[in-house]
Amino acid sequence: MSATVRKPRPFKLTQVREAEHPMQTRICGTLKLEIAPPGRVSGWGVCWWAIDIANYGGRFPATRMARGLCAGIPDLFLMFRGRAHFIELKARDGILSDPQQSVIAAILASGGQCGIACDEWDTLRLIDAWHIPRAGRVHFPVQRNAEAVA
Repeated sequence: MSATVRKPRPFKLTQVREAEHPMQTRICGTLKLEIAPPGRVSGWGVCWWAIDIANYGGRFPATRMARGLCAGIPDLFLMFRGRAHFIELKARDGILSDPQQSVIAAILASGGQCGIACDEWDTLRLIDAWHIPRAGRVHFPVQRNAEAVA
């Protein structure tokens, strides 16, 4: 019996990829501070909640489809002045699936707003661009240029 000696693989440094679940938890915490708890109406008339059908196919896809669920629904829903706003959360290297692209196109075609966010800062930028009022408790980090730091 001869043992095969393996060569050690070369060390390769890779960037840590943040999973979408912790990112969504952090973003929802930010929305609680800025707007209101999920499912409640803020003093400005804004309501929001998260949508999670991650296991859409799951064990019983026919039951879900019969109940009207479809793949590709964005992760966050906001309502302000009777207008629906959706936010799809994606990791920085994430790619929209075909069902997500189809649902986003349908939202936009029907007069809704939809955007893609990779972190809480992207989420707040979308909310600000849509003129949805928020408390202003969370501030964008100050960008310093190289000359100011040196």
